[in-house]
Amino acid sequence: MNTPKTILTDHPNLNGSLRILTGATYYGKRAIYLSGSPEGFRLLARLLNAQADAAENDFTKLERDNGDLFFTTTDSVDIFEMHNHHPSAHHPRLD
Repeated sequence: MNTPKTILTDHPNLNGSLRILTGATYYGKRAIYLSGSPEGFRLLARLLNAQADAAENDFTKLERDNGDLFFTTTDSVDIFEMHNHHPSAHHPRLD
């Protein structure tokens, strides 16, 4: 079974292939913006599939400071988390 970490190890040549930004629309709605190459989107799909196959209540935290987000552009998010459980009414605090 592939885990998100093994998938990243298997694709070290995709530096900067995906941009993941958070922000707001002109109408004040929260938004996530994704852009990238076909290979970057395929990598993201592999990561999400691996997370979906993980055990319930498992999560993966990818951090820029640890080098986990090498596949994203430098202006992308600094932390990308994937949680494998039913979504709850928890919202991150954005300052």
